[in-house]
Amino acid sequence: MHTSVCAPDPAPMLRWTQFCLLVAPEVATFWNIRKQLLQHGSLLVDADLHLTRLVLSRKPKCMEVFQHRKWLFHHILAPCPPLSSPSCASDHHNGSGPDEEPNRRFLLGELEICRWTADKHQNNYHAWNHRLWVLQQLAERPPGLAEVCCAEYEACHRWVRTHVSEHSGLHYMQQLLATLVTLVAEGVLPTLAEAVPSATSPKDLYCTELEFNRSLIEQYPGHEALFCHRRVLLQQLQDILLHAAPVHRTASPPPPALKRSCVETVNSEWSTALLSERDLVNKCLQTDSYQKTLGERHAHWLSNVLAV
Repeated sequence: MHTSVCAPDPAPMLRWTQFCLLVAPEVATFWNIRKQLLQHGSLLVDADLHLTRLVLSRKPKCMEVFQHRKWLFHHILAPCPPLSSPSCASDHHNGSGPDEEPNRRFLLGELEICRWTADKHQNNYHAWNHRLWVLQQLAERPPGLAEVCCAEYEACHRWVRTHVSEHSGLHYMQQLLATLVTLVAEGVLPTLAEAVPSATSPKDLYCTELEFNRSLIEQYPGHEALFCHRRVLLQQLQDILLHAAPVHRTASPPPPALKRSCVETVNSEWSTALLSERDLVNKCLQTDSYQKTLGERHAHWLSNVLAV
């Protein structure tokens, strides 16, 4: 196989692998052959980028295509920033400035591909996993990161409003929220408000998400994915509230009044959240649809996990 890839005329191999991939893109061997051709300079990267887009238009849930695009970034584009041809640059240009770093422009184009493929196939978890990878790569490139995170936050909310049953999109939302909090904690983003203007703290962020989630549960009853997502949000909020009060390591313990004040504040905020959960469960139990079953399951989870 290696001899044929390195043959003086790679054109037959290029045509053969292209035909095979259009028919059976799940076969990793064909992609591996094209990787060898790329590494030997017998294939331009923009040709493979166009091919992968064509394959995704037919099979938007093909994991091997997303893996190949990751490989192209790490082994071809990232080590050699300039794109191989103007057509490649235009293929991934999404309105960014002409002087923008090419690798970042490629990643922004990947976000658009993730949106496009997620729309084409229901519960396209490969597209959402690829989107998570893109977010991780962009987090390593702070310039313009706040704008990207803000756009992703808004785009996810638009998606969730119209795809309330898809666990994949909700899982990405969970990861996006956690990433935003981490980026602020690590100083990559100066403040959370730069990415989410309505939130000034992680607590505000998760409280806002719980309200948004509840509005969807009440507007679109009978969707288990929304309840599963809500439980993750509650656990995150609980963790944030429990660690909200800083621990001062001093020789003597803090005054009892101050300590009691901190604990009461945390307990009060958490109690408010739990009261909201009880109210939601009671409303679900008053229905005669599948929403009642979901409410009973949620009450059971609150009792067993959060000890409510």
